[in-house]
Amino acid sequence: MTRSKTTTSGDYSPVFNNDGNVYQQNVIHLRSDVINPYNLKKVIDFLEFELEDELEANQRVQDDDGLKRINIAAKNEINNLEEEGCYDYNSVIIESSIYFKTIKDILSDPRNKVLRKSYNNIKKTINNKIPIIKREKNYFSKVLNDIIDRFLNSNDIDLLENEEMVSVVIHFMYYICHIGENGDNNAETG
Repeated sequence: MTRSKTTTSGDYSPVFNNDGNVYQQNVIHLRSDVINPYNLKKVIDFLEFELEDELEANQRVQDDDGLKRINIAAKNEINNLEEEGCYDYNSVIIESSIYFKTIKDILSDPRNKVLRKSYNNIKKTINNKIPIIKREKNYFSKVLNDIIDRFLNSNDIDLLENEEMVSVVIHFMYYICHIGENGDNNAETG
């Protein structure tokens, strides 16, 4: 009996022929490259329903004093957001900011306790992943993109269809100081 190269027994067994170098395997996605999308999906589903009619045409974070945080320029510098003199990623965050006041209001509503719990679970998960990701990245903008990619790499259809909202939620977390360094532990972070 001839064995094909697709079999996993005998000489073709990953256990039998394992020389200890697990990085030479042909792996499509390593588990650490994915962040469980369950809680993010719950938050996005709720936000999409709530945000349908809420947005005003040109609402930006500069118009809202209700978003308490440290100065964003200082936060960007502390986190080394992007190369000095480059403001591209900051512009991307500002573009997402049309949703920030509404998201803040939704999360602050006492009736949304379950939603806030899911949001806090996402926040904790991301904050646990950031130190590992930062070791490989020069700029925090790349860390944020990596986090977004880890959610999208879960191949969850609902998240893939709502890619913009995945980015918006992560940008909101950064902007409102729920992820990333804040410099001052006494900073009011909303």
